[in-house]
Amino acid sequence: MTEKKLIPFIILIIAASPFFSQQRLLNVRQLVPLESMNSYDETFREFEQIVAENYKSRAAGRKQEMIFFTYTAGDDDTFFSTAARSSLRQETIATINRITNPQEKISGRRLIIPTVNGIFIPMDGAGSALEKILRENYAEEILTKETLCCKIEGQNFYFLADRYFSSTERAYFLDSSTGLPLPENSFRVSSEFGRRKNPFSGEWRNHRGIDLAAEDGTDVYAVKNGTVAFLAENDPVFGNYIILSHDSGMTSVYAHLSEMTVNLNERVRKGDIIGYSGHSGAVTGPHLHFEIRNGGIPEDPGLRLNLKE
Repeated sequence: MTEKKLIPFIILIIAASPFFSQQRLLNVRQLVPLESMNSYDETFREFEQIVAENYKSRAAGRKQEMIFFTYTAGDDDTFFSTAARSSLRQETIATINRITNPQEKISGRRLIIPTVNGIFIPMDGAGSALEKILRENYAEEILTKETLCCKIEGQNFYFLADRYFSSTERAYFLDSSTGLPLPENSFRVSSEFGRRKNPFSGEWRNHRGIDLAAEDGTDVYAVKNGTVAFLAENDPVFGNYIILSHDSGMTSVYAHLSEMTVNLNERVRKGDIIGYSGHSGAVTGPHLHFEIRNGGIPEDPGLRLNLKE
């Protein structure tokens, strides 16, 4: 290790040595950068050595050295390749960087790479469905044990060393596809996304979703893991409808339901029945009005659901 690189390493090691008993403010720009994740790079070799020693220390019951590096992902980098090359578990890289699913694009993103395996949990109440689940699952432990608290770009984190995702947590993390809101072959697209003539007023307006004609009482499914963000009954336009909140700013809307079977703030899994189709609200016949919004902006659900030829 060169003298130039030794100084920041020593500062980080000293700061991290009692890492279960104090809060640390991490300035990402001041952390030691990994220019590459190849063994020909000297800094990366040093990183690999620290991680390897930590595996040995854990097996021997000794304290591990928590040091934080950064790595700017290249065009060919994926979440899986980055986690594999770091020799760290996927949940470690995912939770400290708040990556919501493994298909998330990381190219050009500056990632934080720690040297100890575990789960990082944001301390406040906001965040993804996965982060909410982690806070619920570890609430008692977080309140009764001293855990590493670090602040990264304004967000405080708990750290639970050497923890794995549970089967439920991993299912939420791996869920990146979008399912159908109705059983396959139970519906037809009766109105597309985009400009259309309003069937009641005759005016041309933007249709922010798609209409799926289906019999009254047809099962309506959550298209992704998420949380019930809004419920409404007897709306003059949408009738009975549900809005689910998903990761990465996505929401889904299910309108004209005959019945709703979920509660506000309830967590749902992809494929769970959340209600039944009907003809509540302003309709000309029984159907499900379905929307997908990203950051509040409507997108064509037909493209995401592969309903376009």
